[in-house]
Amino acid sequence: DGKWDTPVGELEIDSELAGNLTAEFPFTVETSSRYEQDNTIELQLPFVKYFFPGVKIVPIGLPPTKSSIAIAVRSAELCRELGRKTLVLGSTDLTHYGYNYGFVPKGVGEDAVEWVKNENDRRIVELMVQMDETAVIAEALENQNACCSGAAAAAIAASKTLGAQRGYKILYATSYDIRPDTSFVGYAGIIFHP
Repeated sequence: DGKWDTPVGELEIDSELAGNLTAEFPFTVETSSRYEQDNTIELQLPFVKYFFPGVKIVPIGLPPTKSSIAIAVRSAELCRELGRKTLVLGSTDLTHYGYNYGFVPKGVGEDAVEWVKNENDRRIVELMVQMDETAVIAEALENQNACCSGAAAAAIAASKTLGAQRGYKILYATSYDIRPDTSFVGYAGIIFHP
């Protein structure tokens, strides 16, 4: 219940949808005084508020598990049942590479950058575009190429339930492209659409 404050204004929580979900699944409901330190959701919400000022939201943090996929599918079903016009967002960074992240399987330098771009991140981006939510989770857990693969998989599962049939990669880049360093992160923008 309530609202989520962003730098560009408040977003109202869809309490009916949230209530249905919390009645069916064992969530830890966060409050302004009791919450998980995670910037994934809070970084997206100012954009949501800016582009969709009157929208109601149900922000959910999901781990890389099969139950997250079930929650996503049920969320989409409930949106349909409640007659909601629905937009699903899932956010994850891709490979966190370098000594700052404790992940340097290919050392440092251009070979490492090329490996991240053309192998490690490429595999998971391809799975996202193919809309294979189960494989996205397995790939990320095995190869450390998505830090919030549960969110990505949930976005895929919910989008499929709502009728999406294909993913479209609109952008891929790394922080190395902007500021070369031995530690860097991959990013992709993917849209799921009928």
